[in-house]
Amino acid sequence: LHEQVDYEVENVPGGMTIMFGAGLASGLLGIGSGAFKVMALDNVMKMPLKPSSATSNLMMGVTAAASATIYFFNGSIRPDIAVPLSLGIIVGAALGSRIMQHMPSRWLRIIFVPILAYLGLQMAFKAFGVTI
Repeated sequence: LHEQVDYEVENVPGGMTIMFGAGLASGLLGIGSGAFKVMALDNVMKMPLKPSSATSNLMMGVTAAASATIYFFNGSIRPDIAVPLSLGIIVGAALGSRIMQHMPSRWLRIIFVPILAYLGLQMAFKAFGVTI
């Protein structure tokens, strides 16, 4: 819309609690936990979806840096695999960030919800040993 939208952030302690859980999940499971962060910012803290997504993206870098440092120094990261994947992520993230600027928030939700449902189902199936 190319207009400034003013908003007030609510329930910062509740958001911080969910972010703690997101960081814990990220460190334990090796996931970015961006879905948890976007839900916390959007639903609990009442931020609009686009600033929630952008803030989550920044925080994922912080989360990843904290975990990656530990994993790197204990030898868990293979640079021969991580470097090419990182290049793909950089290009994809730059493109996605530019597209998000022009996409209505409603469409972002329409895309986000099925992806979140798919990831949840996939993790549940794997937890019970079901392969698809």
